Amino acid sequence: MNAIEERSMRMRNVDSFREMGARLEEIQATREQIAFAAFSILEERLSDLSAMLVISLGDRTRAARWMCMRHRHLEGRNAYQVIADGEADRLWELLESLCGTEEL
Repeated sequence: MNAIEERSMRMRNVDSFREMGARLEEIQATREQIAFAAFSILEERLSDLSAMLVISLGDRTRAARWMCMRHRHLEGRNAYQVIADGEADRLWELLESLCGTEEL
């Protein structure tokens, strides 16, 4: 392989990494939009739970992200999956244990 071919190969690799980086940024932005849209629905339907999450975690952004995370204490599910499975009380129990209070 000559020097021109090597440079061309390296440039393609750099371009593909730029493309991957840009695509990952797009995906992250979409994920954030979905997380906040889902949290808005949570605020409408389970306002007490969403308010307690905001208070417990410090702000709405952290609360929205927490809801989307998979949790070991929830068998690897995210909080929305727990709600969908009819186990919203389990989230209250988890919040109580995280905050160290018996009743929130």
